Amino acid sequence: MTLEFVSDAQLSAPTRHVFLSPHYDDIALSSGGTASRITAMGGHPEVALIFGDHPDPSGLLTEFAESLHKQWGLDAGEVIAGRRLEEAAASEIIGTSAEFLPFRDAIYRGRRYLNNDQLFSPPAEDEGDLPGEIIAAANLTSGCESATRVYVPLAVGFHVDHQHAYRAGVQLAAEGFEVWFYEDLPYGLMPGARERRIDVISEHLSPSIHVDVSAQWEQKIDAIFAYPSQLDTIFVDYVGIGSSRRAVSDAMKQYAMKVGDGTLCERFWTIDR
Repeated sequence: MTLEFVSDAQLSAPTRHVFLSPHYDDIALSSGGTASRITAMGGHPEVALIFGDHPDPSGLLTEFAESLHKQWGLDAGEVIAGRRLEEAAASEIIGTSAEFLPFRDAIYRGRRYLNNDQLFSPPAEDEGDLPGEIIAAANLTSGCESATRVYVPLAVGFHVDHQHAYRAGVQLAAEGFEVWFYEDLPYGLMPGARERRIDVISEHLSPSIHVDVSAQWEQKIDAIFAYPSQLDTIFVDYVGIGSSRRAVSDAMKQYAMKVGDGTLCERFWTIDR
């Protein structure tokens, strides 16, 4: 069966487009083409950067956080400033505007997450209020549902911060918002990763929305490479494909062509009613 792709009119229908981004690079990686296409049509996509606040200056960093800083080539005093410069560069490329919400990355939230196993497991039990707090901080309150579309991670890969954002999206959908769940990349490049995620979530979702991003592809790749501190971590350590532009573009293109049945595509899921 031939896929149906959303039209410009369908894509740009809301007056407000809010992309919930757990971390600084997630929108460029997962839905940068869609955001760029909205911009090209005169829209103003907003990125609500959720877990990008500074570490507690009065607290000691864990060894896990320190090891990641070293891997990124940034010390504790410059890591957030450096990441925000990367975000600004990517925003310039795809035309987004960023709002930084007052939440810290999982690696800075005390001693809840001390290694990768914990970072990619169910969130800590005492963080159950975070999804609601995210919604409030992003100014996604009742009364603006009909004019707003929210783009939310599916949490492929199971990173705890992505899972919190996913739960916020489920809550928003229940409140009447139009919610599109994007496939988290590069986690989605790992064989079976998306299927493992779909198998364990309680909501019934369908991969119902396909956005042709062929014309925005190079901008998407340019935006991904605006985050040089993260390239080795996510493309070498997490998915093992290499971090050169050719390696990244080829792997991302292969995925996009597969979900688009031969067209460079970003795919979104919606909750079945």
